[in-house]
Amino acid sequence: MVTKQLIIDELEALPPESFPELQAFIEFLRFKSEKEPKKLIQLGGLWKDLPPVTEEDMAEARRETWGQFGEREL
Repeated sequence: MVTKQLIIDELEALPPESFPELQAFIEFLRFKSEKEPKKLIQLGGLWKDLPPVTEEDMAEARRETWGQFGEREL
């Protein structure tokens, strides 16, 4: 049986560069286990064969793209 402590021990053994992938997987598991499906956005054109994305997916993409916009290193 897998316990919360076993998962925590495994997490502590991971290198920090694995954390983004782990976070994405956890979000996937949460999405998969939701009772009420989220509103999905159907893409078109060149992206029509890709799976639908959620509003949260789009918000995250915007944050990644525009998060540093306008900032300059001096």
